[in-house]
Amino acid sequence: MSNREALRAMKKLGISLNEIPDVEKVIIQAKGTVIEVDHPKVLEIGGKIGEAGFQVLGGEVRRTNAEETAQIEVSDEDVQFVAAQAGVNTDKAREALIKAQGDIAQALIILKG
Repeated sequence: MSNREALRAMKKLGISLNEIPDVEKVIIQAKGTVIEVDHPKVLEIGGKIGEAGFQVLGGEVRRTNAEETAQIEVSDEDVQFVAAQAGVNTDKAREALIKAQGDIAQALIILKG
């Protein structure tokens, strides 16, 4: 069955499939784990009952321990500084600062190492 035929069959069953444009990040918080997906393709799958499902495809995936993330607070100023010094985006800078438990020098070593 081709993609076109599959879409027609879904439409006959009352199932819609729409891409959500310009998604920057999807965050999934599970017990003990946080999963972040940067710049994924996200499809919304709707049915007749008013419920929706979402399919997340591609993107850069990062998994972190929720307890570690919750315990370490880093300032936006520190994140901006580390991002600028290491030449990375703010998400990577924040992740490095959390791994380094807020130590800027250690975060830079992690990013440049």
